[in-house]
Amino acid sequence: MEPTPAEPKRTPRHTTSQRVVLTLNIVVVLACLVGAAALIYGKDQLDGRLQTDKVAVQTTVQTVPATQVSTDDTGNATTSQAPDATFPPADPAAQNFLITGSDANACVEPNSPWAGAADPSRANIGSRSDTIMVMRVDPSTHAAAILSFPRDLWVKIPGKGKNRINAAYVKDDYTLLQQTLYDNFGVVIDHYIQVDFCAFKRIVDGVGGVAVPFDHPIVDRNVGIDVAPAAGETLPFCHTFSGDEALAYARSRHLKWVDTNGKVHEDRAADFGRISRQQDFLRRVLKTALKKGLFDPAVARALIASLQNDIVTEQGFTVDDMLRFAGVMRDVAPDTIRTYQVDSVGSTQGGSSVRLPQIAGKNMKAILAIFQGKAPLAGAPDQVFDTTTTGPGTTGPGSTTTIAGTPLENGVGDILPPKNVDC
Repeated sequence: MEPTPAEPKRTPRHTTSQRVVLTLNIVVVLACLVGAAALIYGKDQLDGRLQTDKVAVQTTVQTVPATQVSTDDTGNATTSQAPDATFPPADPAAQNFLITGSDANACVEPNSPWAGAADPSRANIGSRSDTIMVMRVDPSTHAAAILSFPRDLWVKIPGKGKNRINAAYVKDDYTLLQQTLYDNFGVVIDHYIQVDFCAFKRIVDGVGGVAVPFDHPIVDRNVGIDVAPAAGETLPFCHTFSGDEALAYARSRHLKWVDTNGKVHEDRAADFGRISRQQDFLRRVLKTALKKGLFDPAVARALIASLQNDIVTEQGFTVDDMLRFAGVMRDVAPDTIRTYQVDSVGSTQGGSSVRLPQIAGKNMKAILAIFQGKAPLAGAPDQVFDTTTTGPGTTGPGSTTTIAGTPLENGVGDILPPKNVDC
C-alpha cells in the first residue's frame, strides 16, 4: 500500500479523484508565461489569486548518489559514476518551474460526450497527480526545455521510503515533491505552479479549440474519443479539439488507431506514446494562442479566470514576475522547446507495476545536467532512450522497431500527429 502524503497546508476544496495529465500544463505555460497582454489587462484583478507557501530545498542531503545503478541490454546491473555536483551554473539567469496537475475541479459538462475523462463517479478518494514536469527557461537566450517525470517512477521519498513519485505530491504544498526531485535527480526548483482541469478547459476553449493532424482515425471508448475524417476528406486529416474533448484525448490511456480495413490497433508504446502526444499538444496550444492574438478578449478572459480560480503559485511569485517571464516566452518559438522524460524500465514492487529510473547513461546525464544548471540550454541534445523496450519507433502506425535508440524529439508511439502537416 502506498503511504498517504501529509495533509496540505491550505484547506483544500472537495475534489474528485481524477488524474491530471501532462497536457494540463499547457494552461500554465499560456496563463503564466505567454499571456502578457491578458495579465496587463487584468493585473488589478489578480491580487486575490491562489498561492501556497514558498519552500526551500534542503541541499545538505546527498543528491544523485555517487554511484548510479542501471541495467545493460541483457538486463544485468551496471554502475557508473554520477557527475560532479560542484559545477558553476551554465545559465545563471535560467529558472526551473515545477508544474503539477491537481485532480481538483473537474469542470467538465456532465452531459458532455467526453465527461468520462474526468472520472466523475469517483469522488473524494484523495488527491494524487500523475502530472509532474519541470520547465527550464533561459531569458538571456530565449530558450526553454521541459523534463517530464512519469507518475510511476520508483524513487526514494524523504521520510517515506521507496514509492511512486506521484506519492510525493501534496495538493497546495510542494515541499515533499521538491525535495524528492532534488534528492533523486539533483534538480532545484525556483517556482511552483499547480493547475487543475478547469484551467485546461478554459484555455483550450478560449483559443477557439486546438487543431491536430492524424494519419489515421483514432478511438478510445473509455473516454469518448472517436475522431475520423469527414466524408470525402482524405488522409492525413485535421481535427479541432474543444476543451472537454481535448482533455479526453490528453488523458487517454488506451488510445487506438484504425487502419484502412477498419481493424483497431492499440498504441503499443503505452505511456511513452501518451507523453509524446501530450508534448506535441502543448506546442500546438502555444501556436494557436499566438496566432489568435494575446489581446483577443476570449483569450484574455480565459487567462484571467484561470489565474484567479484554477492555478496555485508559491507566495512571492508576483504578477510583475509573470509579466517579465511572459516577455521572455513571447520570443521562444514553440517548435524550439525541447521535451524530455526521465528514462526508465518496467519493474514490479510489492506486486505493483512501477518504472525504475535509468539516469546513469550518457544521454540521460546530459539531459539532467541542463535542469541541474550544469549545462546550457543552447545546444541541448535530442533524447535517446538507453533502455531497450519493445514497442514502435517513429515510422508511424504498424512500425516494428524498438524504442531503444529512438530520438524522443521525433516522437515515440503508433499514434503521434505527423509534424509535416499544418492544420
